[in-house]
Amino acid sequence: MQTLMTPELYAALFICVLAPFHAVLVATIKGHLAGLAWGSGNRDTTPDFPAWVDRLSRAHLNLLENLPTFVGVILIAHVAGVHDQLTVWAAWLFVAARLVYIVIYGLGITFLSIRTLLFFFSLGCVFTIALRVFQSASM
Repeated sequence: MQTLMTPELYAALFICVLAPFHAVLVATIKGHLAGLAWGSGNRDTTPDFPAWVDRLSRAHLNLLENLPTFVGVILIAHVAGVHDQLTVWAAWLFVAARLVYIVIYGLGITFLSIRTLLFFFSLGCVFTIALRVFQSASM
């Protein structure tokens, strides 16, 4: 039986698994720092967490904001039959950029605006795949 999974779909799957893993990681850290009662309660109040924990939370929210666009463009490319070395590289570079983004943001590294550059680089990867879809439609 032939598989329908392409490297781009595996990249999308990786990101889809990364998002809840990241959420559990942040929740576990917050629960450990704030205590079991807060972690398992309604969280009506928010304790002061260290800055790196807040940054990890914001990195997770940013991942969730970008996930639908990335997965959407991957699925559209797949349905359209657009699959080449450029789309494979763009998909996996998106994944790499998002992983590095989480680490850089969590550590609070601001040198050369690297976090912002990684964000725009990952968007460029999405636009690259979308462009390949548009190019294939005009052929």
